[in-house]
Amino acid sequence: MKRAHCIVEGQTEVQVFSSLLAPYILEQTGAYVLFTPIKHTGGGIVKFTKILPELREHLKDREKIVTTYFDYYGIHKNHGFKNYEAAKVDTNNPLIGVELLENGMTETLQENGVGTKNFIPYIQLHEFEALLFSSDKGFDFQFDNPLIISKLKKVRNRFPNPEDINDNPQTAPSKRIINILEKHGEKYVKTSDGESIALEIGIEEMLNKCPRFNHWVNSLITKIKA
Repeated sequence: MKRAHCIVEGQTEVQVFSSLLAPYILEQTGAYVLFTPIKHTGGGIVKFTKILPELREHLKDREKIVTTYFDYYGIHKNHGFKNYEAAKVDTNNPLIGVELLENGMTETLQENGVGTKNFIPYIQLHEFEALLFSSDKGFDFQFDNPLIISKLKKVRNRFPNPEDINDNPQTAPSKRIINILEKHGEKYVKTSDGESIALEIGIEEMLNKCPRFNHWVNSLITKIKA
């Protein structure tokens, strides 16, 4: 049975996915996925030149499946991801853009002599907080103010699925949560609020409502079982 390792941006993703996603994959495959943050980060994405050595080291182990979980929203030009211009400047379609960046990661590894047979690049569209809009029950559980809950539900209901909540400095999923809470004198704390909401929703509901996230998880399961 192969092992799996997922590099994420920060501690929130480590906490949430270790308690939510890892048990689900263990149940499906018998294998445990280890989630760790990028080594050279204080939280958030860093230049790909810093991520490359970490991926190279993990991929030396031919029995290990290596994947990523990075936020599309947070990747900027200065991070040096291959295909950035094509992904975020030349196209207005984020679904195309996110795939270009994922392919760019694989291409960069190959160009640097790293085998990618066991590599599954994944970038979340648009960011971790999109998953929190998979169900109303997470917001119902975490927040007491009915006005906050009502406004968060309205955001969710305006989009076909949570991953369609748009990529914009003012309207990305996390910004919507932050802005709504601040207008009512409250703050969104990603490490505590994000984890509590995610755990209340549950992995099955996230997979059901977020097609790209679902595809990534199932690709990982298939690769582990192969």
